[in-house]
Amino acid sequence: MGEPARRMTMTVGEFLAWDDGTDTRYELVNGEIVAMAPPSEAHGTIAGNCWGEIDRRLERRPPCRAIVEAGIRLDDYNHYKADVAASGREPEGAPYVEEPFLIVEVLAESTADHDLGGKVRRYIELPSVREIWLVDSRERWMQVWRRDADCWIVTMPLRGAAGFSSEALGDRIELDRLYRNTGL
Repeated sequence: MGEPARRMTMTVGEFLAWDDGTDTRYELVNGEIVAMAPPSEAHGTIAGNCWGEIDRRLERRPPCRAIVEAGIRLDDYNHYKADVAASGREPEGAPYVEEPFLIVEVLAESTADHDLGGKVRRYIELPSVREIWLVDSRERWMQVWRRDADCWIVTMPLRGAAGFSSEALGDRIELDRLYRNTGL
């Protein structure tokens, strides 16, 4: 009888040096490599729209910038991929975003539980993160998490043509802009 398959566990450093030879996107969760499903068309459009809205507001605040498919290093055994992240640090060529202050996760059927549970719980532990946007790719539904001193304030779900004030960007964001060209 054969041996049971052994799970491969690695550090973030090993993960970042690892290449499986495919275009598959991965995250490192508690030292284990987790494949990510390819994004749907709506998911990609929403992520692009979020990037555009964030980038437009950061144009006059160099070195602030928005990064798509942003690597977020949480500790030695966890490296997530956020759909978009914003940082005010000078780019240093790191394989992850240094000191992100805004993180966007676009929710999909296959990732919603992980994004709403594990990822958000870990993101709020990062001292640099001031705001998290959770934007659903299946329906017009969004939630904003905002750091306020020693606590986090979570909005009621935003729907339809709602908007919100982003303290991280110092401007109002409209759902119509985030969901532009999605049919949602």
